[in-house]
Amino acid sequence: MRREAGFSLIEMLAALAVLAIAGVALMNALTTGIRASTMAEDAALAGLAAENLLSEHIARAAGDPPRERSGPYEIAGRVFEYRLESEASGDPGLVRITLVVETEQGREAARRVTFVRSGP
Repeated sequence: MRREAGFSLIEMLAALAVLAIAGVALMNALTTGIRASTMAEDAALAGLAAENLLSEHIARAAGDPPRERSGPYEIAGRVFEYRLESEASGDPGLVRITLVVETEQGREAARRVTFVRSGP
């Protein structure tokens, strides 16, 4: 009896199973990479939005008492929600300004805190 050269059906099924498992692992790695890239982009844009909003607020409020604001802010085609809060610091001449920027899903993406002089 002569054996034919080649793969048996069981060997082919085992090879396909290994290939399928490797494919699932590769797709999982790609999905994780894309998710991490999106989160990094959100964090970078939110940080830029926070810096812009804080600078804008400080420039507008020069000499005026700080006031609280909130609302949407669009940058690079993305819309973020921001909340700007002011509170007294331990020093009577300084006011603490906190700016929080959130993604559309409500996740905090950036937070900036600074102090400004209150009054002359």
